[in-house]
Amino acid sequence: NPACPVREIGDGLVIMAPQGDTTHSLDGIGAFIWNEIDGAKDLNAILEAILANYDVERATAEADLLLFTEEMVAAELLIAS
Repeated sequence: NPACPVREIGDGLVIMAPQGDTTHSLDGIGAFIWNEIDGAKDLNAILEAILANYDVERATAEADLLLFTEEMVAAELLIAS
C-alpha cells in the first residue's frame, strides 16, 4: 500500500498503517518478505527467494508466507490484487 510510510530500523522495518494510528514492526525475515513484495513477483517467486536465503522447510515457509500476507492485507498494509 503506497499510503504506508516505512522506516528501516536495524535489519527490520516499522510500517505505519494508512490511517496513521498504528505502527507495525517487522523483524529481519518480515522485512525481507516486505521488500520482495514489489507488485511484479507472485507468491511463488517470493517463496523461492525465502528458500534461497533462509534455512527453512518449504512447507513451513509457504504457510508462514501465506499467514504474513493475509495479516498484512487485514492490516491494510498490502493491497490484495
